[in-house]
Amino acid sequence: MSVSRRVFASGLASAMLPLSAAPAWSKTRRLQLGAAFGEEVFHTRNLRSFSERVASATRQSLAIEVVADSALKPMNEVLPALKRNEIAFGEVLMSSYAHLHPLLGLDSLPFMARSFDDAARLWQLTRPVLQDFLLNQHGVRLLYAVPWPPQGLFCRRPVNSMGDLKGLRLRVQSDWSARLAEVWGTQAVVAAHDVSKALEQGGIDAMLASSATGADSQAWRVMKFFLDIRAWIPKNMLCASEAAWRSLGESERQAVTRMAALAEKEGWELARQADERGKKALQDNRMSVAAPSADLYRMMDILGERFAREWVAKAGRSSMVVLMEYQKKKH
Repeated sequence: MSVSRRVFASGLASAMLPLSAAPAWSKTRRLQLGAAFGEEVFHTRNLRSFSERVASATRQSLAIEVVADSALKPMNEVLPALKRNEIAFGEVLMSSYAHLHPLLGLDSLPFMARSFDDAARLWQLTRPVLQDFLLNQHGVRLLYAVPWPPQGLFCRRPVNSMGDLKGLRLRVQSDWSARLAEVWGTQAVVAAHDVSKALEQGGIDAMLASSATGADSQAWRVMKFFLDIRAWIPKNMLCASEAAWRSLGESERQAVTRMAALAEKEGWELARQADERGKKALQDNRMSVAAPSADLYRMMDILGERFAREWVAKAGRSSMVVLMEYQKKKH
């Protein structure tokens, strides 16, 4: 072979190399995940860990980009967007879709699940029903759910009985918090959705929020007392578009399923840790942090029974069966 022909052959081989040994990034499928909250929230950090583990488990064949702060879609548009396959993955506050199915709002029924153990039992009972409903009725696959810390009562003044709440201006952000305002004899105030903004705007004497949210929003600037009433333990759920799910390879689906189970397990532990850190931060900033008196706790349990009857009246028989099973396991 002549020198010129050897040079030509060598150049041709070099030119063909990228075609026969394509770089790894060209094989990576990239999908987006809409996270509902900001980067500082433990839910978002957990989603990022989930994404990183999926990438590792699939050897980078699937990359899930986490987009925080509802930047992809507002929370109330996430499930419809998943159904239309406009986004592949999305996180929502479960109770924000209670209008679709009563069980989506059961975790935010006041004084129903008042410990993480109770919340976990409730989730195990509601999960299969909700998985089937979301998949069959909305084309959405439920991957996992992680709780927030229990919702406590922030107040400008001490509360030793329900009578101490009368006349206070209570921030309401849901139907059930509005119902509590009615029963407690407080003034319902619809304040900004963002807790920090609601506190800055003033006009509220009390609010229901977790210790972690109180710490993040520096509630001590306005509120001086945190009563750990554990009114309810809401959850965020991560869902996937069924169309996006079917487009994945079998090994990728298995990886997502495994990593979702791990994210759920770790997320529940993160919620417990966030609750403890939140209460410590409140105390460090000279807020009074206390459990309700035995009498007040019992009165709130009685309210829980009343609210459960109201919920059942609207939810129907099939949902009532789930609640009854939970009550049996609880006791």
